[in-house]
Amino acid sequence: MDKYRKILKEVREKCEKKDQLKTVEGIAETMCLSVDESPHMIAMEDGAAAIAAMYTLCVDDGLDTVMEYLELKDRLDGLLSDMYDKMRETYPVPAQRESGDKAKPRIGADTGQEESP
Repeated sequence: MDKYRKILKEVREKCEKKDQLKTVEGIAETMCLSVDESPHMIAMEDGAAAIAAMYTLCVDDGLDTVMEYLELKDRLDGLLSDMYDKMRETYPVPAQRESGDKAKPRIGADTGQEESP
């Protein structure tokens, strides 16, 4: 929450809208680099703070931060995919059955009962 507040404060300190937008661009660029280069948990924290700040600055302050928001969102999506892939390396998803192999699901696997047609 501190990073989020810091971003808002830094942008809101600027009096001119043009200066605010320039500050937003710089912050977004820095945070995108953080999401790409930092360890996962720091990257998540920075990305979440930045994307929340871009939303607030757009909705509450009337700044056009849509492009910065989308860029951060893309970077966070990539980070989440990387994290998921790393988890799946440790705990792989069981192989899917081929669509032609439609064995009946077992009900009460310990009793040996099968689903009736």
